[in-house]
Amino acid sequence: MSLGATRPVPEAGGSGRWALGMLGVTALWGWTYVVVQDAIVLISVQAFLAYRFLGAAAVVGLLQAREMSCMTAREVRGGAVAGGVLFVGYALQTAGLEHTTVSNAAFITGLAVVLTPLLAALVLRTPHRPRQAAGAVLALIGLSLLTLTGLSVNRGDILMLGCALSFTVQNVILACVGPGTHTGLLTFVQLTVVGLSGLLWTVVTGALTAPAAQSVWLALAVTAIPGSALAFFIKTKAFATSSPGRIALIMAMEPVFAGLCGYWLSGDTFTGLNLGGAALIMCAILLAETGERRGLTRDPGPGT
Repeated sequence: MSLGATRPVPEAGGSGRWALGMLGVTALWGWTYVVVQDAIVLISVQAFLAYRFLGAAAVVGLLQAREMSCMTAREVRGGAVAGGVLFVGYALQTAGLEHTTVSNAAFITGLAVVLTPLLAALVLRTPHRPRQAAGAVLALIGLSLLTLTGLSVNRGDILMLGCALSFTVQNVILACVGPGTHTGLLTFVQLTVVGLSGLLWTVVTGALTAPAAQSVWLALAVTAIPGSALAFFIKTKAFATSSPGRIALIMAMEPVFAGLCGYWLSGDTFTGLNLGGAALIMCAILLAETGERRGLTRDPGPGT
């Protein structure tokens, strides 16, 4: 699969609709941090990922059943690579939630918003913007204030940083392979790869357990159907029809929603330094992606 640059074209019609859809997705994902954190107390991380994404893949597969015979090699290869990177990101994120707060997890994952346009500029050969470099430096300072406890760094925070890097790579892959592909089929391949990878992980570690508690079933239903099947369809379409920087900016709202949910639902607390670090990260996100800019946009896929 080639990750070469795509020629800039006028922004596709309907891209605003998908961008607005991503705003709704970020609100949902912000809430699911709390849902997942509660669920993995009662079921293994490996099993939760397997059930979540295999369920999501089954839903998308049923909706795209008539189109399966038209799947192209580009959709298979692109979806497999994006899905593999996505699995790494979610494995790190879900494991990290066992060792850090919802608010920390969300804000650190939000670093992908700053890192995505930087990586996209490198891979897609778009013009470098000083605002992005300044935003990255500011975000790193904010991250240190948010995560440092004395002279140590929380293990969960380190896992979340790896998650942010994985999501950054996955975002750029979608920006590369999304145009010219069928969104539903590309989404199906991604979700299937994540689900099968999670299932293999459970087999290797002996962690395959059946959901028992009602709260786990609820968490799986919420994260599998709206939180994965619908959300990743919207995300795949959004990155195919708009610039990576624009969609990444919208995704900056995820740590905001998650922080609020962590405060209201999980009893997360903040020190002055924590709040300062979180504020710097949000400022870095805005600095990197606001102001006058020339966005890189792409042709939409051939259908949904």
